[in-house]
Amino acid sequence: MSTFAVANVVYINRINYNSMNIKQVTVITMMVALFGGLLHAQEYITPVETWDSEEIQGSNYHGFAFNKDWEVDFTVESQDGRYSLSEEDIAKAERLIQKRIAYVNRNHENQPGKCPIIDEHLKKYTRQYVGFTDINGYHIAWVNFIWDESITKERFAKDIILTEGGCSYYWHVKVNLDTEKVYGLEVNEPGTTKYLPRVKKPMPRISRPKRPANPQRIRKTGIIHNPNEAKSL
Repeated sequence: MSTFAVANVVYINRINYNSMNIKQVTVITMMVALFGGLLHAQEYITPVETWDSEEIQGSNYHGFAFNKDWEVDFTVESQDGRYSLSEEDIAKAERLIQKRIAYVNRNHENQPGKCPIIDEHLKKYTRQYVGFTDINGYHIAWVNFIWDESITKERFAKDIILTEGGCSYYWHVKVNLDTEKVYGLEVNEPGTTKYLPRVKKPMPRISRPKRPANPQRIRKTGIIHNPNEAKSL
């Protein structure tokens, strides 16, 4: 329970209930519960202003790195957690990509006609870097490549940009920094570019008692107490 809710409960306990009727007590109790619920809900919202990205500049690459606390809408295979990439990690990932991307991209998927061959134009792309760890303890760099002059520097730094369409002007790849494997190349399909909205993080699901005639208390985590446990609270 938040400090605000506890303070209100203490205040109510000090009220002389003899001077109040049942309806007044019920209204005050409902108000305390409402404020407590609102404060709890706010715990699931992370303001963009508190997240942190860092601009990265190399001799032949430029982009933005997002730390491990930055919420993303995607995962990697066998993911175990997140990882804040260092400048050394990013420099290594770039060396591996530049060395091996031509082979990984040998089929030139979604790069027809005027769509660029990605390994021939690496300097044209602005990067976005996200770090992960997997169940084997390996460190994975997910690198997003975007060649779009309409996107401002501020927008690149603000959030991960995901799109549909636009062919090879938009693609991403993964690098295992420990095994030095470059893999998981995904190139957008041809067509009109569509910027994908961020997937809204779902709120926790609250379970409900099966039999309303025998109500049970519900934890904020969504776990129902059994009747005996509820009496002890």
